[in-house]
Order: sequence, then C-alpha cells, then structure tokens
Amino acid sequence: MKKRANFRLIVGLVLLAFFIVISIIGPYVAPYDLDYSKKIDHIYTSDGERKLISSPFPPSKDHLFGTDKWGYDILTLMLYGAKYTIFTVLAVSLVRVIIGASTGILAAMGKSEIANKPHKISLFSGIPTFIIIYFVMLGINIEPVFSTSSLLLIQGTLMVILGVPGVFNVVCNKTLEIKKNAYIEAARTLGGSKLHISIKHIFPAVKGNLLIIFLNECIQVMHIIGQLGIFNLFLGGTEKQYLPTIYLSMTHEWAGLIGQSRSFLYHSQWIIVFPLFAYLVLLFSLYFTSLGLNKYFKDNIRRTSYL
Repeated sequence: MKKRANFRLIVGLVLLAFFIVISIIGPYVAPYDLDYSKKIDHIYTSDGERKLISSPFPPSKDHLFGTDKWGYDILTLMLYGAKYTIFTVLAVSLVRVIIGASTGILAAMGKSEIANKPHKISLFSGIPTFIIIYFVMLGINIEPVFSTSSLLLIQGTLMVILGVPGVFNVVCNKTLEIKKNAYIEAARTLGGSKLHISIKHIFPAVKGNLLIIFLNECIQVMHIIGQLGIFNLFLGGTEKQYLPTIYLSMTHEWAGLIGQSRSFLYHSQWIIVFPLFAYLVLLFSLYFTSLGLNKYFKDNIRRTSYL
C-alpha cells in the first residue's frame, strides 16, 4: 500500500522556508526605501477634473499592499520588519530548548530532588508570561534610551528565562520515562557514564520530541509578542507621538504593525489586514510543521531501537 504524503509537514516547511528567506532578503527586494512616503496624490474624476487626495492610499500597482496614514508603503515596512519578528521567534525558542533540554536531561540523570519532582520547577507559574514582560519592559521600551539591539536582547532574555522551566519540565519527565527502559539499565551496568548515556541513548530518544517542542515554543513566543503588541509594547522599541497619542513600532515588526493599526479596523482595513495575514500565516506554518513532524515520528521513529 502506497504511503500517503505528509501534507501538513510539506506545507509547513515550505512556508517556513519562504518566511526565513523573506526575512533575509526583505530589505533588498522592498519596492521603496524605508523612509519613502507618499502623502499626496492626484486622481481624475469622471468629469476629467484633477483632484488631490491624501494618504492612506489603497492597494494599487504602485503600492501592492497600499500605504498607511503617513504614506509609507506597507509592503516595504513588512519586508524590513520581517527579520525582527521571525529571527526573534526562532532565536528565543532555540535558546529556550537548548537550555531547558540540556538541564532537564542532566537533572533527570542525577539523583537530586529536582529530578524526582520536575513538575515543581516553574517560575511565576500562576502569572501569564506577557504580563511579567510587560511590566518589566514598560518603563524602558516606550520612548527608549536604549538601542534597538539592546531592547531586543533584554526582551528576548526575559522570554527565555520565563520559558525555560516549561521545556525543563517536559524534557525531564520524558527522560525519567526513558530511564526505565532495559537498554538504559544495560548501558549503566556495562559502565556507561551519565554523560555517555545522555549523549548516546537519551538524546537520540528525545530528539524528535525536541523538534516538536522547538516549534511549540515558537508558537508560544509568537503569542507573547502578539499579546505585547496589543498593549503597544513592540519588539525593539515603541515610539510615542502626541496630539493625538499614538504608538508606533520602531522596527516595523509584524506584531507592532498590527498593534499600531488597530484603529483602522473600520476604515482603510488594508493597513492592518496585510500584516495580520502574514502574522497568521507564519503562525499556521509553525503549527502545520509541528503537526506534520508529530505524525512523521509516530509513523517512523516508534520502531527505532536506541540500544
């Protein structure tokens, strides 16, 4: 019987590859410079009269995604901001998994109380992560004195610290289950050290889980960034303008473009629709890849021996 293609995995990986490429080449393929704006244009009425109009301009051949109220090309803003959204999500999630998985495996291989009760290792478990980050970053992220890279580092570090315990718990519990297998006891009886067993037996057994955990962490980080964006706390800094009071993303990352455009839900919807669509497609690509990998490992890895 012919094996069915893993449709979700294929679609997810293709979309993820597309987004990663866009985040790298975005500024080089953007149709306009980042500081270019078109505030006034003219049209001809049905009577042949020339009429001046002001931004925002709807999607057209000159501006495929339209412009915002200040005349900036939305496609250009999204291409410049893609790297901040995508690379922050990938980097934070990767560091979470590396630290959480390595400490989880080592703790489970030891004889400490932490290894026996990994579920108790949870930092601020009763408080949503984005609330903690919001109150920590509120005073330094709006009209910041720090550079964009410094703000990204601080916010990324907070997301790592608050996310590591979750990864630790999952990997530690999984390692404790694997330790019960006969081949682990056999390796220990033959004189294998804890480090040797961790590298040669434990890690191969959990590496499939780690890929899925990484993708799930990416989804969680995207949720945190999106929640912070709703409250005008954008990656890399928030610029505050007055009369009227508005908040703008300094890096044009996608959650920031969405957050600063909430007022356009009822008119000039293209200003929020295109960043929101890109954000959701990125989120679904991670979700599809996670589901596809889960199916792949269930179909193929369960028969693999690690002895």
